[in-house]
Formats: sequence, structure tokens, C-alpha cells
Amino acid sequence: MQETNVDHARLARLDLNLLVALDAIRTAGSVTKAAARLQINQSSLSHQLGRLRELFGDELFVRSGSGMNPTPRGASIANVASEILRRVDGMLLTEVEFSPASSNRVFRLGIPDYLESVLVPPLARFCQTAAPNARLELHSLEHHRAIDMLDNGEIDAAVGSVSEGGLLHKRKVLFDDHYVCLHGSWLLGDASSITPETYFQLPHVAVELKENACKLVDEALEHNKLRRKVAVSTPHAHAIPKLIASFSAIATVPRMFAEDAAKVHGLAVSPLPFHVAPFQISLVWHASSHADPQYGMEVLMGPRRGHGCFSALRWIA
Repeated sequence: MQETNVDHARLARLDLNLLVALDAIRTAGSVTKAAARLQINQSSLSHQLGRLRELFGDELFVRSGSGMNPTPRGASIANVASEILRRVDGMLLTEVEFSPASSNRVFRLGIPDYLESVLVPPLARFCQTAAPNARLELHSLEHHRAIDMLDNGEIDAAVGSVSEGGLLHKRKVLFDDHYVCLHGSWLLGDASSITPETYFQLPHVAVELKENACKLVDEALEHNKLRRKVAVSTPHAHAIPKLIASFSAIATVPRMFAEDAAKVHGLAVSPLPFHVAPFQISLVWHASSHADPQYGMEVLMGPRRGHGCFSALRWIA
């Protein structure tokens, strides 16, 4: 815990309202006008002035033909009080609007590599226009660690199949996705789609991650006491298209990744020959950063805003 040199016991004697009264009297030049400005009665303000005089051991203000003029000590204290009140009003009480166009923040985004290759390029282009001075810092996301990474401050937001969290986290569903088969366009010959027999006869390239990226597929197969013939397993989703293109194999991957890989590498996409439930891709962030304008999260990803860098993930999909 950070140590401070503040004498809290002494400062507790100074009500912030007393500084407000001091500044109002100095600005208005009379107790009557200052009381009207503060919307309190004159006797209450006179009482506060008495407390100030006792606290500082000085008259602070003296009557003259032109009203209440500060003593040298009063003028010095009033200048300090005015600066304190200005800072309190500007830094604590005035909501600061977050401007993506002028922000130079680094936004740390946790995202699995298969989504990174699909979502980040158009997201980076969007950010270049909306927030040209900001920077996206990408972190490899293991779904089972997403909440810990948010809580520890390792990342500002997580994108993926993340459903955990509670009162301490905000979650926004971006889109639904489902699994398909990615394979060479030549693999099926004259067949229009992959049959169950073909699926279990052909070798597979599988993504093996700690978060078990194909958990839904494996659970569906296990339920029916079936197993894929895995020829190659890799923790790197971005390696799958070249592997698929190099020999006669298929990979079971999310639709978004498959369609992007097929377009870039000249591959083909086929439906799974059995039913697997779809899954949701969500954006998750810590609740503590949501409403802080300086943090920028409400503007960039808050559900009340229909625009912003991270909100762009919805229409990119």
C-alpha cells in the first residue's frame, strides 16, 4: 500500500465547504452576495466565515467601503482555495469525454489466434481511422484464463468463446459461430459434401490447445462413441491451412476461420456430417473499467454505444 505524507487528522478539521465559502466571499465581495450565490442564508455563511477565521487565526476579510476585502493572509489562502476547487471540479466532478480520435492509449486485447487472423486485420483498419493515435496490443488468449487475465490487468478485453465471469465483468455477445470442415478443394472429387464415412476415413489435422478448442466436436463424437483419425495436431491454428493444402486431410474448425482460410489458400469448406451445437463469440471486459471515461471502454465497447473500435467486431463478423 502506498504511503502518503498527508496529515489526515489535521485535514479533517477543514471542511471542503469552508473553502467553497471562502472562494465565494472573495469572488462576490460581500457575505450577502456570496450567500445568495451559494443558495444559503447569510447567517450560515457568516458562521462558516467565523470557523475559517478561527482555523487560520486571521480575519481573512475586512469590511471597507467597497465590500469585504481580503487581508494579505486571506488573499493568499483564497488563491490556494480557488486552485483546489478548480481542480476538484475539473478532475473529480466534471465527466471527461473520451475522444478516440485523440486518444493515445494502448488497448490490450486477448484473442485466440484463429480469431486474430480473421478479426484483427479489419479491426486494425477501423482503429486506424477512428483512433489513429491508439495502439492495439494483442495477447494470446487461453479461454480458461480469460477472467484471470482481466482481473490481473494483463488485458483490457477478451474476445472469444468466453462465458465465465459475473458481477465483476461485462459481457457482450458479438455473434454465433459453428464448426465446419476445411479441406482441399480437390479432396471430394465429384462428391458435393463430406459424408460421415468420409469424415472418419480421412486423416485429420487437429488444433490441440489447453482450452480444448474443439471441445463441442469431441463431446459430440464421444457421445456416439466415435473418434477422428488425427494425423497431425498443432497448437497453432494459423498453421492448419498450409497443412491441409499439403496432403489429403481435413480439419474441423470454426466457420469464420474456415471461410477466411479457404479464400486465402484456395481451400474448400463443407458442413459437418453430424450435428454439433453452435457457440457464441463474446467480448468480455472488467466492470471497473466500463464507466471510466478516461479508460475509454464505455465508448469503445459499451453496450449503450453503437459505434467504436471494439463494437466494430460485431459488423466485421
